[in-house]
Amino acid sequence: MTWLIVCGLTAITFFNRYLFFSGRLTITLGIRAQRFLRYSSFAVLTAIWVPIIFQLDYESMRVGVAGWDYIIAASLAGLLTVVRVPALFVVLLSSAVFFCLRFWLLT
Repeated sequence: MTWLIVCGLTAITFFNRYLFFSGRLTITLGIRAQRFLRYSSFAVLTAIWVPIIFQLDYESMRVGVAGWDYIIAASLAGLLTVVRVPALFVVLLSSAVFFCLRFWLLT
């Protein structure tokens, strides 16, 4: 059953992206939609790092905060996102800072 779901979701994702990237489907978005989609990569990036930093304990209903290496790297990612640095550069730089802190400086 799990493999059926994975294969189905893979097929949906493939055909969905194929339609948009193949050029056979001609869709022109309005100015408002284009302006709205400009922020999608930053919203996804934020949706990735916020749950890593703020961890909810469901039994005691308390919010825990990750270690300093996570906080510094996520703060850098947040700052670069606010400054509107390209998302790929944000991911690469904040990941490099995290791994340097994690494995060399804070060990």
